[in-house]
Amino acid sequence: MSNKIVTVPKARALWLMLATLVIAGIVFVGWGPCAPGDGLLLTEYDGDRDYKQIIELFNKEKYWLTGDPDSPVEETFTHLAPRRGPQYHGQLKVKVLRKEDDLVGFVSHYMEDADTGFILYLAIDRNYRGRRLADRLMRIAVNDLLSLGARRIKLITRPTNVSAQAVYNRIGFRELGRDAVYVYYEYLP
Repeated sequence: MSNKIVTVPKARALWLMLATLVIAGIVFVGWGPCAPGDGLLLTEYDGDRDYKQIIELFNKEKYWLTGDPDSPVEETFTHLAPRRGPQYHGQLKVKVLRKEDDLVGFVSHYMEDADTGFILYLAIDRNYRGRRLADRLMRIAVNDLLSLGARRIKLITRPTNVSAQAVYNRIGFRELGRDAVYVYYEYLP
C-alpha cells in the first residue's frame, strides 16, 4: 500500500467543499428534501397552502399544544403573531414539513427579545410519528433562532407529554422547573 498524497487543484477543492456544504445544508439544516429518499420537503409557511391543514392538526392536538382552550390559533396563523395584538403580527416564523399534499408537521418560533428565542408550537401528524421528525423540526427551529441572535431558547410543555420531553432532551434542552401545568425548558448554545 502506498502512502502517496493525492493533490487536488485549489479551485476544484473549493467547489467540492462548497457542494458538500450545500448538500449538508439541504439535508441537515432543513431546506429542500429532509433526507434522501424519504419524500419529505421542508418549506416556509404559505398561508394559502398550509393554513387549513395546520388549523386541523392544531385542533386535533390542542390539548398538547396550548393550555388556553380559547387560544387564538386562527389569529396566530393568519397574522403570524405569537401573541394577541397587532404589535406582534409577522413575528412568528413557521416551518412546514410536507409529503406531497400532506402536512406532516410544523414548528413555530419567534424572538421574545434580542437574546431569547421561544419555540411556541411543534406538532407532527399521528400518521408520521415515530420517525424522529420532531427532532428534525426542533433542530431547524433552534438553528433559525440562533441565526437570529438567540443566546437562549425557551419552551414549555405539559408534564404528561413525555414524548415531547424526550425530544427536547435529545436536542440538548434542560429542564428549568415544573409546576402542576407545565414543564419549563431552556437551551443554551
